[in-house]
Amino acid sequence: MKRLIAPVFFLYSVTLSYGQDDSIKSMTDSLRFMKTDTFNCKADIYWRIVERGKAAIPFLINKLTDTAKTSIKHPCKKETLNAGEVAHFVLTQIADFPTYLVTKIQFDVFSQGCWSFYEYLFNNAAKTHYQKSVRDWYDKEKKHYKAKKISKKNQTECQKLFGIDTFYRWRE
Repeated sequence: MKRLIAPVFFLYSVTLSYGQDDSIKSMTDSLRFMKTDTFNCKADIYWRIVERGKAAIPFLINKLTDTAKTSIKHPCKKETLNAGEVAHFVLTQIADFPTYLVTKIQFDVFSQGCWSFYEYLFNNAAKTHYQKSVRDWYDKEKKHYKAKKISKKNQTECQKLFGIDTFYRWRE
């Protein structure tokens, strides 16, 4: 009986660790099925992915090229966002991704309250380039990300509701 316990425990722990990755992947795959049209606290999939923190980053990077439509609206886009664009906004809730350093493109202009970066982000033809830029950046710089606690007074209502108290800051 004792010989059986160790292998069973080992298999359970391996399954458990893979299960978390499967869970994050299935959540990122579900971004297009969100029922809400904003990133408010009812966007539970969005916030549950943010809650996973750094572990979700590779799955979100993989999702950046997904052009499947969602129901999420953004004031700087006429149509609803696609899953890749939602993945971008989830990433920015988890960690710093300095736009110029990531893309090597300067985005300084704001027009009618919309940042010129959004023209690039919302352009489906640029999605592969953006994904590659984010992936290359993160692979090279992930060791420079440090977890920072978000104080209770600086947490949003959604962060409080979902128990999100960490943001990953990038430092050279």
